[in-house]
Amino acid sequence: MIKQRRRPHPRGPRPRGADLAAVSMKEAIVEAASRCIIESGHAALSTRAVAAAAGVNQSLIHYYFGTKEGLMLAVLERMNAAILKRQSSMYEAPSRFAEKWAEACRFYEQDLASGFVRLMAELSGLGISNPTIGAEVRKIEAQWRQLLEHVVREALAHFRIRSLRPEIAAAYLAAFWRGMERHMVLGVPEAETHYWQSLAAVEQFLKWLERSRRAGRRAVIV
Repeated sequence: MIKQRRRPHPRGPRPRGADLAAVSMKEAIVEAASRCIIESGHAALSTRAVAAAAGVNQSLIHYYFGTKEGLMLAVLERMNAAILKRQSSMYEAPSRFAEKWAEACRFYEQDLASGFVRLMAELSGLGISNPTIGAEVRKIEAQWRQLLEHVVREALAHFRIRSLRPEIAAAYLAAFWRGMERHMVLGVPEAETHYWQSLAAVEQFLKWLERSRRAGRRAVIV
């Protein structure tokens, strides 16, 4: 009879039952906080409500996250990871850039409804006076900036535009998007800002660039 070899154990300490329970408990709290934010908004978020939704003692929230802001950061990081993964997959899809832009705008509507945009805006404001929160927000913004520069670099190469550096175009797009988010969470009406019309205009511009490319015309931006 041939004896099967035992697979070697992965290097490093194996997670203990208590450690796994702690991870599961923290995930349950963050999930409950996410639901509370979606249902009632971040302004109404309370550790008592989250504890009730998660079915845990309120003291555990303070033990794992320290403060309400720490819990909000954990929710933001969780939401951001899922949204960043979604966005990266969408941009890697073999579709035209106008279609990707339109899809990104539809995703943005979902992110407004989920509370992610508002939570990001609020924590960005808190980060001005709170170095810990500020560092986490900057880390998240750097991830988005890196993705945006990658996509812009591909778009400029696709449309054969060599007179514009990707990081400069990405900076303009990021600044526009952040300004739009700020006004939207403040409730400034579309009749005053025209942001949705601006997003639609960019989609039409990308379609024009695609038609020009197929016709053999080279776009020059000065």
